[in-house]
Amino acid sequence: MASSKEHDELGLKILDTAQALFNKYGVEDVSMHRVAKTAGIGQGTLYRRYPNKSKICLTLMEAEIEEFMEELDAYLRNSAEEPVALRLRTIIYRVILHINEYLEWLRIILTGGRLEDTKNTINENPPFTYMRTQIQSLLEDAAERGDLKPIDPVFTSILLTSLPRADVILLLRDAGYSAEQIAEQYCRSFVDTLFVDS
Repeated sequence: MASSKEHDELGLKILDTAQALFNKYGVEDVSMHRVAKTAGIGQGTLYRRYPNKSKICLTLMEAEIEEFMEELDAYLRNSAEEPVALRLRTIIYRVILHINEYLEWLRIILTGGRLEDTKNTINENPPFTYMRTQIQSLLEDAAERGDLKPIDPVFTSILLTSLPRADVILLLRDAGYSAEQIAEQYCRSFVDTLFVDS
């Protein structure tokens, strides 16, 4: 039986190998077989640890997602005096550009999981919960200041967090929109319209 140290070393080896292959060939063009072969392990060992490529991508992205949420926290702390509409617009804009940056990875994650798993765990998903909480807080702040149109901040925060999806961004990119155009149009359509003076 492998010790937990050996188990952790194996996990790191798999992730490092997958990261290197993804960077070199792109996520789409790297098979689980290739990850196992390059890591020098059997496919069964790989599949026991990671049942599919989406799980590898998700694990690799976890640290990066945490770092991104810390950057948003810093922005929100440092911009507390700015209008709520500008702060909300800025974080939504950053989220869309961030999703665009990892579009290939997110597509694999989205297609690798079963839809019912995604539906049942969205409220438990830390990035979703984090974003929904931040957006709700900003909307409640705007409502207290009288800057918000009569909307329900809880309902609206859930919708605003749900809308910038990797598959929709991919569709829009295929239609010829740049990431910046997508972020700008999203903010015009779904953020600016929430505020009284917009």
